[in-house]
Amino acid sequence: MRPDHLRQTVAPIKYLTENGFSIVRRSEIDPSVIDTPGECRFLVQHEQNVEREITVGFDENVIARLRIRRRIPLSETSAFWLVCAESHLATYLWEKDDYPPNGQLVISALSPDELMLALHWRDSE
Repeated sequence: MRPDHLRQTVAPIKYLTENGFSIVRRSEIDPSVIDTPGECRFLVQHEQNVEREITVGFDENVIARLRIRRRIPLSETSAFWLVCAESHLATYLWEKDDYPPNGQLVISALSPDELMLALHWRDSE
């Protein structure tokens, strides 16, 4: 069998915080995981501690405001939700130096930069 026919496994990308947390998108490990505004799932580990699953979701008011402000609404599966959720999770881990309580984080507001990103975001089709 030629090497180009061998099954290729790609390791998921790890987002590392300066204080020792690593974040992996659950959907990169398990293709059946679909990230949505209500639930973006991550595996988080702090140095040698046990890995934990953390769920990040957007408050309904944030989702509603974006629907009103955009000409074309972001889809439920837009990569924007995952990218923004990952950024908020990394910021939380850096600032609190701890996991979110009960393994959940809710995003109740977007920064002006995130809002501009959301308004101009285009997913590749």
